[in-house]
Amino acid sequence: VSALVLENTFTSILDMAGVLLPFLKWFIGYSGSKGPRVLNFLVRSPWNTVDIIGQVRQPILFLSGLQDEMVPPSHMQMLYDKAFENNNRCLFIDFPTGMHMDTWLSGGDRYWRTIQLFLDQQVPGKLANGQCKADNNDENNGT
Repeated sequence: VSALVLENTFTSILDMAGVLLPFLKWFIGYSGSKGPRVLNFLVRSPWNTVDIIGQVRQPILFLSGLQDEMVPPSHMQMLYDKAFENNNRCLFIDFPTGMHMDTWLSGGDRYWRTIQLFLDQQVPGKLANGQCKADNNDENNGT
């Protein structure tokens, strides 16, 4: 993996449970919970993205729709902040009218240009037409 692109991503399933089921926020959650979190044991796969993002060493592009009605945009900002602590090859781009499922559409040309520019700058060995350069060893082996 040469680079990572995240769009409208949550910090953890536990945090999302508190967002989607606000009446449980006191009893379940991770980074955003202030209660006793006694129901956390019920979640078998917590998908703690916020714990893992700081371990990623590849360049990361964060694309955030600021009108996301499902995942609070603050989750993306928290992920970016955590990643940037150990990886200065992170880029955060927000789209003011982007919602959870249409950030790509509302972002229009800016959305696609951002991704293209990020990949052009961060992914080594890419030709102009999008094909990867062959490794010298591969050329010599006929593969």
